[in-house]
Amino acid sequence: MLSALKNLFSSQPFKSEPAIIAPEGIVEGKNKKKSHNGPVSISPKDIDAAFYGLILGVQSPIDSNLNHFEKSVLRQLDQLLASNISHSSLVPRLPAVIPQVMSTLRDQSSSSADLSSQIGRDAVLVSEVIRLANSPYYRVAQKIATLEQAVFALGQVGIRQLIVNAAFKPLINLNSGHFTKLSCIILWNQSEKTAIACDCMAKQEKADRFAAYLMAIVQNVGLTVTLQIMDRNFDGRHAPRSKEFQERLVNRSRELSLVIANEWSFPESVLEAIDSQINAKYCQTLEEILYVGDKFSKMHILSTKGRLKGGLDQVACRFRGHLTDVCKVCFKSLSE
Repeated sequence: MLSALKNLFSSQPFKSEPAIIAPEGIVEGKNKKKSHNGPVSISPKDIDAAFYGLILGVQSPIDSNLNHFEKSVLRQLDQLLASNISHSSLVPRLPAVIPQVMSTLRDQSSSSADLSSQIGRDAVLVSEVIRLANSPYYRVAQKIATLEQAVFALGQVGIRQLIVNAAFKPLINLNSGHFTKLSCIILWNQSEKTAIACDCMAKQEKADRFAAYLMAIVQNVGLTVTLQIMDRNFDGRHAPRSKEFQERLVNRSRELSLVIANEWSFPESVLEAIDSQINAKYCQTLEEILYVGDKFSKMHILSTKGRLKGGLDQVACRFRGHLTDVCKVCFKSLSE
């Protein structure tokens, strides 16, 4: 299953259903121009360009020299990566209850009652546990209303995933500057959707599900720091419009994610998976899973934002012949 999905996102453009990406000049309404009915090709590079264009508020990046704003942001990013500071100090600390819960999860003798007791100390965690337990991914027969029921339904894998979400969701700060406000919710949604897809594939491939979920959530943490740098340099006179800027920005942000994950002493498999996205070399199962999950979630978000013509149903059709029953549930979860 994984190899089939990976082939859809090979380095070469693959054939899509008619007009996956809306051509220039198509206008919705009575007088819209008709697009051709032949197949259209789209590559992983096209997907990334469209997604990061959405993040940066640029419809179509152009081949141009770096402007003053772009040079300043990239220079500060390079300085940050070369500095000896603790890069993980640039993001919020873990809530106090999370290390306690993780310790209980590692204890083989711990019970659901122990977990419920610790999670119950944090109102945000309680609401998140119940919300996740009622999501389509877990397909519970009746609506879950209590913390104890939710902990039982999620199991240790689900609780671990929840803890990861709770640790990184505070990165969203709607009171920040222009670029963070523009993209932080989209970026978090993409991380979460990637994590769901990666967990689905890891379960199918019998890989480490916790590592798969963790690597998906943390891969964008560097980009959240990058957006803060952009906010501080933005005065409204120059836009991040060049293709060179977008490519260098994404690459530097991934490097920053890797540095931060290393400082947090994340598992080696997680570090290797993040590094593989920088070097475009996917040798291990988790590395391939992250690659596919990342592209999968980006296509989903681009579709829901109207950046992929045909909507979500057409994106689903692309994968229908390759998805197991588990992955179909995953796709339904992404639609929530």
